Amino acid sequence: MEASLDAGRDAVEMFLRPGGIVGAVPLRSPDTHKVLGGIVVKPRFGWNDIGPLLSATEWAASPEILSFPLVPGSSREVPPWVLAGPIVYRLKAILREITRGFRLHEEVRQVPRGQIIWSKYCAHHLPRGAFHTLPCRFPELGPDQVLLSHIRWGLGRVGVSLAARAQVDVIARRLLDEVTLMIRDLADIQPKAPTHQVLDRILMGTSLPAAVLRRGIEALSWVVDERGLAGQSENDGLSWRLPMHDLFERWVESLVRTWSRDFGGQVTTAQKGDARFPLRWERTGLGSLTALAPDIVVKTGDTVYIFDAKYKRHLQELDEWQWRELEDELRAEHRHDVHQVLAYAALFDAPRIVSVLVYPMYLETWSKLSERGRTVTRAVLPGVDRQVEIALVGVPLHLQPGAHVRDVVSIWDSLRLGNDNPGSEGGF
Repeated sequence: MEASLDAGRDAVEMFLRPGGIVGAVPLRSPDTHKVLGGIVVKPRFGWNDIGPLLSATEWAASPEILSFPLVPGSSREVPPWVLAGPIVYRLKAILREITRGFRLHEEVRQVPRGQIIWSKYCAHHLPRGAFHTLPCRFPELGPDQVLLSHIRWGLGRVGVSLAARAQVDVIARRLLDEVTLMIRDLADIQPKAPTHQVLDRILMGTSLPAAVLRRGIEALSWVVDERGLAGQSENDGLSWRLPMHDLFERWVESLVRTWSRDFGGQVTTAQKGDARFPLRWERTGLGSLTALAPDIVVKTGDTVYIFDAKYKRHLQELDEWQWRELEDELRAEHRHDVHQVLAYAALFDAPRIVSVLVYPMYLETWSKLSERGRTVTRAVLPGVDRQVEIALVGVPLHLQPGAHVRDVVSIWDSLRLGNDNPGSEGGF
């Protein structure tokens, strides 16, 4: 967020210009350092658009919780699923991966196993003449009951937070349905509230995959704090931030994987570290970038597709205005995007390379262009040894009710045509 001051005759005004990060932070008094209010930065395309986006990507891009005080009034401004969604999916991941560890189990048996509990045998079995039944205690493989009890408690707290909005918010309703099913699966587990000390011990002693456990314990710690999750304050919420580019990149990755599945394309991503190309400078002390990392790369046959997700309104603006009518700053920024994605083309040795810039659009704009087959436009760069193309692709941030992801990517098949005169397809 950029801040600028404007000093007038009577007052000094501060203007805040948000960047590409949404979230909520408190405002402190410069004199007392007490929290006086807060700032909530909303998504450019609105909460209603990023809700389905988060849900479709299974909350892969989660908010980063900041170690700041509560933000006054932010719970009224921010939908509960912004924080509840990541918690639900992190706890679901633990339940999927939870391993079976040893625990002491007591059981009445006719054949002894482990240790016979003689005190119970003498007090309850002998007086009733049940000489052949033996109360035994022995180690048995079973799920971590302590962790499950804390997960059961956390799901209950999140469910309370979502229930207040479930009638009017479809994302909250979907999450609440998932929470209800998860609680049903844990019906025989007694909920128990953890402390941060208990969660730290679990983090050190449970044989779960490290990343899954760490993210799940972090989610439970948010619930323990009772901030922004139907806790002690119904109006104040957590301080948090979420880079919208990360979220949009995950959405584009989901679309690309769906599209490439039809023709068996091999997908690699910078997010997972498998699409990273180190730069070897002649003089290490004078180098700048250490690597180039295209967002998403698809390889199939003799063609390489390079996708670069840009959370910017460039195509939205191009649909409303002609290129020459755009502001100089916007044109310079778009020119930089084109140069960047074309630089990635030099990383691959293939007969045909398609560099694709993907931009978000309002659903109404995208639907209008989709009806005319204009959500994709391409150009061919002149070359001798290989064919290099650049494409501009617009995608909506959410789908219409009943629509499927394939409805968005079906028109991408024009990228696979590889004809020499793509300009005839019609541009923005």
